[in-house]
Amino acid sequence: MEQITAMKITGITLNNFRNHTETTHFDFGDISYITGHNGTGKTTMAHAVCFVLYGVTYYGEQKIERLMNENADNVQVQLHFIDQNGAAHTLMRTRKNEKYSVLMDGYTVNQSRIEQMFGDKNTFLAMFNPTYLIENMGNDGRELILRHLKPVSQKDVLAAIPTYQTHLENIDLETQSPEEALKDTRAAIRRVEQQLDVLQGHIESIEESQKTADVKLGELYSEKRSVEEQIKALKEKQFEGIDTEDFAIQRDVLTRKLSSNASEDPAVTTAKEKLAEVKARVYSSKFTQAIAEASAEYNSLAKQYNELKERITVLKVGDVCPTCKMQVTETNIEEIRNHLIAECNRIGELGKGVVARGKEIAELDKKAKAQFEQWKADDIAKFTAELEELQNKTERVDVSEIRSKLDELADLEKYGNLSEQELSELGNLEATLIGINAQIETVEQSASEERLKSALVEKDVFTEQMKKYKDIVTALTEYIFKRADLATAELKMPNVEIRLFEVIRGTGEVKNAFKFDYKGREYTTLSLSEKTLAGIEISALIRRITGKDYPVCIDNTESIAAFNDVDMPSQVMLIRVVKGQPLTVKFQNNYTAAVPAENEMRKAA
Repeated sequence: MEQITAMKITGITLNNFRNHTETTHFDFGDISYITGHNGTGKTTMAHAVCFVLYGVTYYGEQKIERLMNENADNVQVQLHFIDQNGAAHTLMRTRKNEKYSVLMDGYTVNQSRIEQMFGDKNTFLAMFNPTYLIENMGNDGRELILRHLKPVSQKDVLAAIPTYQTHLENIDLETQSPEEALKDTRAAIRRVEQQLDVLQGHIESIEESQKTADVKLGELYSEKRSVEEQIKALKEKQFEGIDTEDFAIQRDVLTRKLSSNASEDPAVTTAKEKLAEVKARVYSSKFTQAIAEASAEYNSLAKQYNELKERITVLKVGDVCPTCKMQVTETNIEEIRNHLIAECNRIGELGKGVVARGKEIAELDKKAKAQFEQWKADDIAKFTAELEELQNKTERVDVSEIRSKLDELADLEKYGNLSEQELSELGNLEATLIGINAQIETVEQSASEERLKSALVEKDVFTEQMKKYKDIVTALTEYIFKRADLATAELKMPNVEIRLFEVIRGTGEVKNAFKFDYKGREYTTLSLSEKTLAGIEISALIRRITGKDYPVCIDNTESIAAFNDVDMPSQVMLIRVVKGQPLTVKFQNNYTAAVPAENEMRKAA
């Protein structure tokens, strides 16, 4: 069976339904007037329609035991109606022994088939019961309305905000919602702000360095000149009056003379071999591995330190802390940054400890090497003495004199005219000069004008980027606001205003809402009659956005002084209390509006 988009009830047959213990039939027309004293079964008519369609009450309740006659074990309701094509149908629901059966035109159907024909329960009741959507559905009512609204295209929204289109050119709103894009853009702004903060600190550091650089450089260059002058004086003194180029010639002559006068005696040869063996000895440090391990540990700590220092500089929301593995948020970013700084300091202290240990090992190695060299020197002296003793027996020249001259020559090459203390001072001065030059380079780099220019250019880039992001935020906010405005354009009613969205312009945040105003007043402040009149307009809205023409059943019409000029469905059921009167159902056909029904209701009263 096709969907039923329009329904006009022609009659209802009840059996054991509420106070109808016997089979009772009522006829209905375009406008039906259901009157009677309290408790006579006026609202039963409304319950019966909802029961036969969905097995619920007029208020959507599932507990339908209250609808059954307490003395019966079964209940049956028949709904007679015509559809949009004028075809007549009968829908019958029976409950017997707690089991339901539903027949449509004599054929068994399930509830799913009923909803395929008439729509879901909530949509029907929102049209049939004027106050149902507001008072019984809660936020489900909002979802119902949204489900039936026509979607708003990106093209339509952009056309409505032409001044902001340029800022949205690079935003893909087809694959990403504007809310997500807004969230991402705000996150990007926070990252740029952090980068600008770091950069500003860098700029201030360079500017501060520039203020003190001239004074510091003046002091360093003055100290450098003083050290250089002292070095120059010592070096001039060191070889003053000494022909250094003659050193090699003298050494060669003496060496050849010493060699030519050596005995060829086997004992001399053996002594020479022993001496050569001793001289060939090379120091092998037992600290090599320890030094290597200390160096590797220091390099590892230095790498950790530098990486962690860099992470502190660029730390931003959304990152994961490399040490505690916590997600960085706006609330904990400072805590995590302080934690990382502490960790950085801890690694620095570890590095200092490794350096100290390395120095200690190096000192031990130095002492071991010195001991080795001393032992080697002692052995050389020993075997040299033995060799000289053997050579003296056959030497034609004084070997000891030659060796003495060689020693003197070596001392002269090393010390020149300087004393041992002066030579040591020269070494210290040269080391000091290296340190001064390093300081000068550091100060010049830290106060570099080029570094400042580069930092300022980078700041301009970030500032421009920030402006673009803020323009995008503004454009997205307007997009969201306009989309919400266009999406709810179908909800215009004469006296009722529905708010499904609330857009905070300052932030662009869109909050879900479900609020009703009637003639400028909140729904919760309305009287019973005003709530009913507001509900009639909402019922008309649901019919309009769903495209269906289902009856509306208006209860408590005795409280309504006059109906608003609102589009009504093809069928209206009006329920009114009339004291002392039994249940009465009257109807008229071919009405054009609900307003004339007021007079008929008054006549019925």
